[in-house]
Amino acid sequence: MTRDTFDRFYRKVPQEPKVQLERFRATHPSKVLAADDLTWQYISCGQGQEAILLLPGGTGFGEGFFRYILALEAEYRIVSPMYPPVTTMARLADGLVTILEGDGIHRANILGQSLGGMVAQVLVRKYPSKVKSLILTHTTTTSPPVDQAIALERQKEIERLQRLLAFLPLWLLRSVSRKRLFRHLSGMEAEDKEFWKAYLSEMLSFVSKEYVIASNRCQLDFFQSYAFSRDDLVEWPGKVLILESDTDLHLGPSERTALRTLYPQAQVHTFHGTGHLTLIVNPGEFLSVVRSFLER
Repeated sequence: MTRDTFDRFYRKVPQEPKVQLERFRATHPSKVLAADDLTWQYISCGQGQEAILLLPGGTGFGEGFFRYILALEAEYRIVSPMYPPVTTMARLADGLVTILEGDGIHRANILGQSLGGMVAQVLVRKYPSKVKSLILTHTTTTSPPVDQAIALERQKEIERLQRLLAFLPLWLLRSVSRKRLFRHLSGMEAEDKEFWKAYLSEMLSFVSKEYVIASNRCQLDFFQSYAFSRDDLVEWPGKVLILESDTDLHLGPSERTALRTLYPQAQVHTFHGTGHLTLIVNPGEFLSVVRSFLER
């Protein structure tokens, strides 16, 4: 990205967060890995005995975790990918494990936000020996135990969107996505909100139509191909943390209940008034809860 383009996106943003982001990009360049006819880009950094795999939501940009990476990299090895245009959860899980193994990481704690939490649930069932713990934040699961009517409606919603995607121009997809993301920033301090509006707008400028279609198909695959059970992880020795918000516009109370029901062993932390993007809206509390879980 050119200097002029960066300045255009961040023209209303205070100097300090802009400098932090630019410094992060200069010191944390992405690595590239070709695997299974896919090209993966990911951030790999940090030190320590344990590793954390940070899985982003539907926009697919692992860099969005940059403040958490900065906070945790002195204690943990960190891997945070950018999703390629993959249409199945299995291929996502396979690619992530290939990245971990290529970086010499044999077992990792996984934090998955929204879509990332869905990927994490597939990954731990396909590769349980690769996962030390799960942090499922603001995410859903498959039926059972999700109410069948809710699961069916979510699947139909994704199918309707899939039919529309072929006809919608990219500029409109980006515009709709931007509006949906901005809804989750309510309640933030003005300066922080300006930064994240700029960052999300910049991020969406890199999103291709191919990726949007693939990501939607991947979500559809999740609901069509998987039916999780409490018994799936009986022999898996890891621990689980569920992070949720009581004002999540994307996930209703019944879906949040279903996730807790699927993982009765989980520690649960409910944030208040932070919506679907708590990790942006309330980073201090979010990081404190994650640290406490990882350290116990």
